[in-house]
Amino acid sequence: MELSFLLISLLLILGLLSGAISAIAGIGGGVFFVSIMTLLFFIPINIAVDTSTFIILFSSLAGFITYLRQKRTTIKLTLIFSVFSILGSILASIIFSLIIIDNSILKLLFATTLLIAGFNMIYKANKSKNQNNKQEINHVEFSLNNQNNKLNFKKSIPLFMLAGFLANLLGIGGGIINTPSLNMVLNFPIHNSTAISTSIIFFTAIYNTVIKSFIGQIDYLIGLFIAIGSILGSILGAKISRKMRKSYLQFFVSIVLIGLAIRMFF
Repeated sequence: MELSFLLISLLLILGLLSGAISAIAGIGGGVFFVSIMTLLFFIPINIAVDTSTFIILFSSLAGFITYLRQKRTTIKLTLIFSVFSILGSILASIIFSLIIIDNSILKLLFATTLLIAGFNMIYKANKSKNQNNKQEINHVEFSLNNQNNKLNFKKSIPLFMLAGFLANLLGIGGGIINTPSLNMVLNFPIHNSTAISTSIIFFTAIYNTVIKSFIGQIDYLIGLFIAIGSILGSILGAKISRKMRKSYLQFFVSIVLIGLAIRMFF
């Protein structure tokens, strides 16, 4: 497939914008990557999902490294949470190797997920505005020896598994579940939650990309140029996110997600 200079430039710009917004919001980027490929470039959704997983691997790596340098995430916590996310992805791999989902159903599932994500983000934005005095736990101080932390961690396990399951099925990274789980269930500050979410997405994407490269249909050429843009966007977004008010961005992203969902439904 030959790509013109104009098309390459468009892919890079779209990747840059998607990567920046995704890193700031901690949502992985797949909701944008899949939408871009299906709605703008008319790529079949099953190929878009697999290609999105490939893009997320690189964009989340860039975000993960940046957040590590900012000390907003830790490898130890990330690996603990990632184990359950990867288990969810493995479960999805097994199930959908036996059951083939029609593209129209896959598109419907993706649009529904976008819609839920959009309304969930509005809820998060309202909650963060109204709970400025909420007791939060510094991620460095989090320990499973603490009974409250241990109980909350047990509640979060099914959510991390669900995030990994959807990441494999829909190519969305899983951040739309990871971030609220870390913030609302484990009580991490939102800035740490988005950083740790991006870290979990990276390790889950390693597994998903390897699997999709063998049994999926990745468009490496399209994916490569979006990935290059998204890497730059992720680094930029990770730096911007330290200084900006999240509720404003969450409202904006939620409107975009709901709009994309409506467009995909019709």
